[in-house]
Amino acid sequence: MATHEQEALTNRLEIALGFGAGLWLALLVIGFVAPGGWHWGWQGSIGHMINYMISLWLVALVLCPLLAMRDPLRNTAAIQVYLLGLVAIIVSSIRAEHPELASDGLPIIIALLSMGIVLWSHPRRSLLWQW
Repeated sequence: MATHEQEALTNRLEIALGFGAGLWLALLVIGFVAPGGWHWGWQGSIGHMINYMISLWLVALVLCPLLAMRDPLRNTAAIQVYLLGLVAIIVSSIRAEHPELASDGLPIIIALLSMGIVLWSHPRRSLLWQW
């Protein structure tokens, strides 16, 4: 593959990662300002769990794709953590309640979209399945 073509494909992946990081950061911020949304620093075990979720969201869904953007073909581990974070969003929607569009459907759709864009734009997808 020509260097110019490889660079264009890498740029496409960088854009996909940046788009995903921005989208998940926006959703995280909206989660703080939405009625009944997230709050940092509640007391007790619930507060501790919410703080973990906010931190893990920030690290896996925002910081990992931003780190991977620096050199996406060499930072495969950061992309893998990002994809696993997206899988966690999907799996976390499985619970003993009736699914709702805003609280379940929207995150699942956005996670699938984010995952699909990264997989579509990655010029060497086989790297993502290696440990």
